[in-house]
Amino acid sequence: MRLLFLVTQVGLCMISALAVGGLLGYGLDRLFGTLPVLTIVGLFLGVAAGFRSVWLLLSKYTKEPEEAEAPKADAKLLAAEEEFRRWKQERGVKEDRRD
Repeated sequence: MRLLFLVTQVGLCMISALAVGGLLGYGLDRLFGTLPVLTIVGLFLGVAAGFRSVWLLLSKYTKEPEEAEAPKADAKLLAAEEEFRRWKQERGVKEDRRD
């Protein structure tokens, strides 16, 4: 399901950027009377903006988790487990394994 969402979002990014660039270029062409020139420029800028947004989107989804965060979480978990073991020993609680 996540892959379908990603593929849909990539397509929408490209189409919307291309449409916005083309429409802005066409509007400026009509305004200045240079019909094919600014439309083509707008389309090229739309393609570039679409590729940029797809690049940012894919880099967000393929980003590796920071390696520095994992050891901190593991160290905190190990410290909490050790504290819990000491707490149980102080109170004389027997091991309760329900695995």
